[in-house]
Amino acid sequence: MLFFIDETWQELGGQQVGALGAVAIPQAGYNRFCREVFAIKQKILGAEELSDAELKGAKCFANRAFRARETDAGSKLLIAAEAMFDALRKHDARTFVIWTTHADLVALRSTKTTELSPPYKQLLHDFRALMEQKAPRRLGSLNFDQRNGGSDEAAACALQNYLVRTRGARWEKHFLTVPNFTVSSVSPGLQAADLVAYLGAYNAPNAGRPELRPYMDRVARLQLSWRDEKGRLHRTIRGVSTGKK
Repeated sequence: MLFFIDETWQELGGQQVGALGAVAIPQAGYNRFCREVFAIKQKILGAEELSDAELKGAKCFANRAFRARETDAGSKLLIAAEAMFDALRKHDARTFVIWTTHADLVALRSTKTTELSPPYKQLLHDFRALMEQKAPRRLGSLNFDQRNGGSDEAAACALQNYLVRTRGARWEKHFLTVPNFTVSSVSPGLQAADLVAYLGAYNAPNAGRPELRPYMDRVARLQLSWRDEKGRLHRTIRGVSTGKK
């Protein structure tokens, strides 16, 4: 199982919002998914290489994209984003969002290599729920957007330390413990995660922009939901309001 994770920080409704967005795609179908995404970008946006016309939430869902939708030509970026969600559904992808307005958590990452932040801990627990239910005999691979060497190295160390050193959790049963960092322009999975993260931040209260709701609903329909042994319902789009896990 391939997990693609991205981060976003936005000021919405007068508050700072941080959000982690992720998609999980079965490895067996990922090459076909990549070919379909390139075909989408080639047909709609004129891409000639996989790295051309990178799909990013800040561009696809910008106000000007919605203004262009009112013209005869429409918004090519919105059309491409809609096609991306069609491809995710076709390939049995699942979506994950952790958003927060908590002042101590909005940075998302911890600056310490020995400490994983609560948003990332919650995201990993949701990933593990998917692995336990959908792929109990397989391993998950964690793939991140490459940002800069120092920050990425610290994040990778914190994540690996948590996966290896957390007693009793047996993370190694479900995940490769070394994460990958990839340039997002060549990764359709990371571009999908970027769209999910951008929309995920708008789950925060008073975030505004009701025109995004149909796209947020498409993300929500792809989330994982399950009931625990006590019958409590869990979903993988949720907020973090405290520093505890």
